[in-house]
Amino acid sequence: MAKSQAGQTVEPEASKLWIHCNSCCALFCDKKHTFFLLACHHVFCERCVKVSAGRTPSDAPIFECSTCRRSVRGRQLTNSMPNHFKQLFHPEPFTIGNDFVETFQRGNHRHFDKYKERKELEMDKLFKDIEVAKSVCQKRFLEAQMLRVERKKLMQRSRYIKAEVANRKAEMHRMAQAYRSRSLTSQSSSSAQRSARGRPRGRGTATQSSSRRRSTESAKRQQITSFIHPPNNSFDL
Repeated sequence: MAKSQAGQTVEPEASKLWIHCNSCCALFCDKKHTFFLLACHHVFCERCVKVSAGRTPSDAPIFECSTCRRSVRGRQLTNSMPNHFKQLFHPEPFTIGNDFVETFQRGNHRHFDKYKERKELEMDKLFKDIEVAKSVCQKRFLEAQMLRVERKKLMQRSRYIKAEVANRKAEMHRMAQAYRSRSLTSQSSSSAQRSARGRPRGRGTATQSSSRRRSTESAKRQQITSFIHPPNNSFDL
C-alpha cells in the first residue's frame, strides 16, 4: 500500500495490482522500487535486472532479462514514458481494442495468480506446521509439568532419606559409644575383682598347706605303739 504526504495509508488502485516484478513479484503500486519494461515484454524491478552501459556513451543502457536470458533494451515505468509503451498498462485494455495489450496484461495476471497460489500453499503448510508445533509444544509442556511434579516428589523423598540416614548414623554412633563405655566399665570392674581375689587366695593357700604339713609331721611324731584293749564286756557270773 502506498502512503500519502500526510502519512496516511492509501489503498492502491485495483487496476495496478497486477503490475509486478516477473522475478520477485514485488508490486509496482507499493512504490518501493523502480520498475522497468524490457523489449522482451517482461517487467522487472531494479533489484532483479542487470543493467550495463550501451556500446557508446550516448547509447541507451542494455538490460539482461532473467526470464528469457537475453540482452535487451528497456524503459523505466513512469508517466512520461512513450504512449505506445504506456498503453500496455492501461486500466481498461478492453476499451482500446488492442489484442496485444489484453494478451500482455492477461499473461501478467496469470503469472501473479500462480505466485499467489504458491504463497497460499506455503501459508497453508506453515499453518499446518504451526498447528503441529503447537500440539507438540503442548504435549512437551504437559510432560515438563509432570516431570517437575515428579522431580519435586523425588527431592522430598531424597531429603527424607538423607534425614533418615543421618538419624540412623547418629543412633548407631550413640549405640557404639554406649557399648564402648559399657565394655570399658566391665573390663575395669573385672580386672579389679581379679586383683582383689588373687591376693588373699595366694596367702591362704600357702598358710593352709604349711599348717597341713605341720599337723602331719606332729602326727607322725606322736604315734606310739600300745596295748590293744578289747571291749569291756561286764557281766555277772
